[in-house]
Amino acid sequence: MIRKDFLLAEIQKLAQILAKVLNLKNQGNVDEALQISHETLRDNFGIDTETLQKSSVSQFEEELRKKDFPPEKLDLLAQFLFESVYPFDTMPQTHSVLHKVLTIYNILEKEHHTLSMENYSRRTIIDNYLNTNQYE
Repeated sequence: MIRKDFLLAEIQKLAQILAKVLNLKNQGNVDEALQISHETLRDNFGIDTETLQKSSVSQFEEELRKKDFPPEKLDLLAQFLFESVYPFDTMPQTHSVLHKVLTIYNILEKEHHTLSMENYSRRTIIDNYLNTNQYE
């Protein structure tokens, strides 16, 4: 019960940070939003941004499996990664991060049997972008 309460508090804290990041981006403070995203990835998920961008999808997936995040935390990780590169540019790092977001969605769907319309919508946006370099 204590572990569940701890996880719920952690998820709630991460959701609040994500809301702050989205608010900053909406206000035009993209640099500050990115800084908070990178700090959150490092401090709460143990993911270094540079390593994230340079690692292969299989290396990233292996690292996720070692961390054994609950599905709610995986979902928030996917949201942070998505928002860290949105709006998309043609940088190779963007493609790398987007492939990792798709990997998280695959894990959520296949192993945790979790599917949301928001994730499905993001998956469609990512697929369109990766296949045509266009979105929305």
